[in-house]
Amino acid sequence: MTSPITCVILAGRRANGDRVEQETGRHKAFLEFDGTCMIDRVLGALGAIERIKRTWIFAPDDLHGDLSSRNVAGTAIEMLPAQSSPSQSVLEAVRRVPEGTSLLVTTCDLPLLTPQIISTFLDGIDDSADVGAAVVTSDVYEAAYPGTKRTFIRFRDVSFSGANLFWFDPVAAEPLIQFWRRLEDNRKKPLKMATEIGIVTGLKYALGLLTQSGALKAIHRKTGVTGSFVPLPFAQAAIDVDKMEDIETVERILREAKA
Repeated sequence: MTSPITCVILAGRRANGDRVEQETGRHKAFLEFDGTCMIDRVLGALGAIERIKRTWIFAPDDLHGDLSSRNVAGTAIEMLPAQSSPSQSVLEAVRRVPEGTSLLVTTCDLPLLTPQIISTFLDGIDDSADVGAAVVTSDVYEAAYPGTKRTFIRFRDVSFSGANLFWFDPVAAEPLIQFWRRLEDNRKKPLKMATEIGIVTGLKYALGLLTQSGALKAIHRKTGVTGSFVPLPFAQAAIDVDKMEDIETVERILREAKA
């Protein structure tokens, strides 16, 4: 995958409230680790990827002033209003992206994101795919961070956690994004997500019979979109900051890295 890339950073708020913002009093994009805000850590990682030609941040209007002062390798950031859900923001981006440009989507709450994680993901996307999703297998994650809680999607042949990195071919991806909209309410409920794909697929998942290739085939039948899971060898890629325990995990990882 070598086309120019437009990057989208999702920095909205959950409709039912964000636990981290409620407990810290700050939007999590501005939480600091080792003196650097999470959004700046994300932008720094993205700025090292030459294929990324522009960056859009979808955020609430009250954050636009603070976020617009950031930059990616000297390139100005364009602020866009966060839509009612992540999938709505991505749908807006897909409809805006310049012709001949693919779309990379990530989030503002990945303090351990690195250029190596991003480039490994982009290089691993199947040439035939319309959409790619970065994942971290349970084996990789648990070997690095035993005892740390993480939600895993469990297929017959592999279990993995998402890594909040997605690639889209804008020409082909819209049906899948529409499908995604129907799954958002069940993001932490893998069984319900699988059931939305179809009764047979849902039963296979519940019985532990569904494989990852079977899931991709079911999505293709449902949407006509060809997907690709890209397993990453970096356990930290699965860590986003959704709860206060995640802050403690990130701080511990950064301390150990410096030791």
